[in-house]
Amino acid sequence: MSGPIPVSPEDERVLIERLRLDPVVVGDVYDRYSDPLYGFLMKRCGHKETAEDILSKTFVKLLESRTTLEWRGVSLGAWLYRVATNALTDHWRSASVRLDEEIDPESWDPPSADDPVWNTELVIEGDRLKNAMKTLSPRDQEILSLKFYGGYEAVEIATTLGISANHAAVLAYRALGRLRQKLTSL
Repeated sequence: MSGPIPVSPEDERVLIERLRLDPVVVGDVYDRYSDPLYGFLMKRCGHKETAEDILSKTFVKLLESRTTLEWRGVSLGAWLYRVATNALTDHWRSASVRLDEEIDPESWDPPSADDPVWNTELVIEGDRLKNAMKTLSPRDQEILSLKFYGGYEAVEIATTLGISANHAAVLAYRALGRLRQKLTSL
């Protein structure tokens, strides 16, 4: 699954203006961003129903906020990812799932996809990653979220952030190194 088709800043500006005037345009935005956003959410939470619920909440928020959106040189996709990330964070904060025992990697047998224990472990690892991500700078968080959760390539990250593809690749490499350090220290 790849990120959305890169669009020019002018196309994004026009899309936001159309969205402000006509709620039907939410369907166009959904067609453009729902698949990569769903992939982003699945990678973050590992649970189909949760990802679908957060995706739904994200587009409801878009529908509610559409008349107040303004073009600020940032893609609508970036706004959607931020809304989805915040909704997922709220979901995790309200969840009461915690791990009470260590997982022995030597005896680990891959579970089936519908195993509730496996899904719980995915949520816990998601929490661990989320906590490590929180310690990074907002810029590093955005770069890594776009790359790994959104499935964006360097060119798409560059377009979203208004930087060169080489700069986006370097930022992603450095942010990943900082995340790796944080994860090993948790």
